[in-house]
Amino acid sequence: MATQLFLSNTANKAQKKLDKPLREQIKRAILEIVNNPTHKGERLSQPLSMVYSHHFKYQGKEFRIAYQYAEAQDCVYILLIAPHENFYKRVKNLVYAS
Repeated sequence: MATQLFLSNTANKAQKKLDKPLREQIKRAILEIVNNPTHKGERLSQPLSMVYSHHFKYQGKEFRIAYQYAEAQDCVYILLIAPHENFYKRVKNLVYAS
């Protein structure tokens, strides 16, 4: 059975606002994450230790994809796709707002 993928509304809205080449790069990065979720991103430190972050560059700018992996259900949940600036603060707000 293949790993399931879910995008939060926040991640989906954010990626729709980006230009097409960047969205293509994000799609490739998400496929890599789905194929190897525990090794593609790095686990964040407390209080976000249940979240992974995958880094990549686009036109010299750092971007991040924050996701959670539920091993028992074999599913990846993309929380946020955004530039590095204020990224971890936004992830923390997303995780603890729900």
